Amino acid sequence: MTKAQTAQGMRVGVFLNDSDTVPKYFNEVSAIPEVGDSPDKIDCTSLECDTHVFIKDIPTYADLSFTMYAQPFIEGTVSDVSTSNLNLIRSMDKNKSYHWVIEYPLHNLRATFVGDWSWSMGAGAVSSAVELTLTIIPRSSISWDPYGSTNITISFDANGGTGTMSAVTQTFGTTLSSPACTFTPPTGKIFSRWDTKPDGTGVGYDTGDTITLIANTTLYAIWVTDNS
Repeated sequence: MTKAQTAQGMRVGVFLNDSDTVPKYFNEVSAIPEVGDSPDKIDCTSLECDTHVFIKDIPTYADLSFTMYAQPFIEGTVSDVSTSNLNLIRSMDKNKSYHWVIEYPLHNLRATFVGDWSWSMGAGAVSSAVELTLTIIPRSSISWDPYGSTNITISFDANGGTGTMSAVTQTFGTTLSSPACTFTPPTGKIFSRWDTKPDGTGVGYDTGDTITLIANTTLYAIWVTDNS
């Protein structure tokens, strides 16, 4: 029989700025949702099959809702974003996508991803603490890395072009500038930007943009038609 682990020590944090190397953590989080992908499936059963046959399709990522105490202030001190969940929420741009991290130290896991967000205040009642709910809508795939991992790797994919570019491996939290593309473009194309998805619908980086190394990531070259 294996020994199960509790949820003690789990934390959720947000990188407020692209240049941040350490996230701001929310305090006294009381509930963290199930995290992971839920792939759609395609029914490929034919009349010759004895059982239903399915293949994995594009994964989807459910909205993630976290419950925590509102923490409007701390008695006798001036509250800032490190001591008040409300102040941290209110310091954020509701129209901005942030890098998020969920840590599972007892399981030696760290989940990192990019996501939009919203929040709401909980109901009030006599003799009960007011809670707030933070909801994150993932915009990128979720990267699972060892909690104790210190090295993060950024790889580069020609995405239809040719040539090679060396991956970059540096310490977790390090910032670097996205490099110039040295891949040879497809015929009639020029380089536009880097993106975390090959179809250009992920998080994009122009040459020279700051990247914070918080998760192993592949950047795909995005090509556009050369109209020159």
